[in-house]
Amino acid sequence: MEFNEIFREMDVLTLFTRDNLFLLMVLIGTMLAVLAIGVLVLGFNSPLKRKLKSIQGHDSAPVRQEKLSTALGSMAPIMIPNSKKERDSIQSHLTQAGFHSSNALSFFYSLKLITILIGLFLGAITYLLMQGSSYMAVIIIAIFWCGLFGPNMVLAKLVANRKDEIRAAVPDALDLLVVCTESGLGFNAALKRVGDELMISHPEFAEELDTVCAKIQAGVEMPTAFKELVDRTGVEDLTGLVSMLSHASKVGGSIAQTLRDYTEDYRDKRTQAAEEVAAKIPTKMLFPMVLFIWPCFFIVALGPGLITLFDALK
Repeated sequence: MEFNEIFREMDVLTLFTRDNLFLLMVLIGTMLAVLAIGVLVLGFNSPLKRKLKSIQGHDSAPVRQEKLSTALGSMAPIMIPNSKKERDSIQSHLTQAGFHSSNALSFFYSLKLITILIGLFLGAITYLLMQGSSYMAVIIIAIFWCGLFGPNMVLAKLVANRKDEIRAAVPDALDLLVVCTESGLGFNAALKRVGDELMISHPEFAEELDTVCAKIQAGVEMPTAFKELVDRTGVEDLTGLVSMLSHASKVGGSIAQTLRDYTEDYRDKRTQAAEEVAAKIPTKMLFPMVLFIWPCFFIVALGPGLITLFDALK
C-alpha cells in the first residue's frame, strides 16, 4: 500500500510538471516582454534625455528616429550571434536591401527579438484558448516559426525586390551612359548625368551611381568602385561591366566603345533569358492542366454521356 501511494504521488507530480511547464515558459516570455518594454520606455524618457530635450527646445522627426534606433539597439546584444560569418551574411543582406546605416544590424536583431517575444505571447494565448484542440500544437509551432524566421523572410523579400528594381534600371542606364560618353563627356561626368536622369524613374540605382561617382572623385579606382557597387546591390549582371571597364582602363581602350559592346552583349543576354523563360512555360503549364483543367474537361465532355449510359443500364 505504501508503494502504491508513493507511485500515485509521483504520477501526480509528473502531471503537475507537464501542465505547468508551458505556463512557466509563458511566464518567462511575459517577463522578457515587460523588460523589453521597460528598456524602450527608459530609453525614450531617461532624465538625461529629458534635460537635453528641454535645452534644445524642440524634437524633430530625425531626432525621434535616432532615439528609436538607439532604444532598439540596446536590446540587440541579446540576439546578435557570436558567429562572424552569420553576422557578415546578415549585414550583406541588409546592405543589398538598401539599409546602409551603421546600426542596421543592431536594429534588425532588436526587431527579431521583439517578434520572438510576440510569438511567445501569441503562443501562450493560443495554448490557453485552444486546450484540447488537435490543431493546437501545429498552430503554436507555426507562430513560433514566424516569430523566429519572419524577419529573415521579410529581409530576403526586400533584397529580391531591390535587385529586381536595379536589374530593370541597368539597360536604361547603359543606353544613357553610351550616349553621354559618345557625345564627349568624361566617364565620371557621364555617370553623374545618368544618375541625375534616373533619379525619378529608378531612384535606387540612381543613388548607387551617385555613390560610385563620389568614390571615384575621392580617389578610388573605377573598377574597384564598380566592384563595390556589385557587392552593395547583389546584381551579378554588372560583373561583366566591371571586367570590361577594368580591361579598358589597363590597356587604354575607348570607354565609349567598351560600353557600347557591353550594352549589346547585355541586350543579347536579356533576349536569351526571355527566350529561356518562354521555353519553360509549356512544361510549367503541364502540371496545372493535368491537375485542374483536364478533370473539368472530362466532366463536361463525358458527364452527359455517362448519365445517359447509367440511365440506360438501370
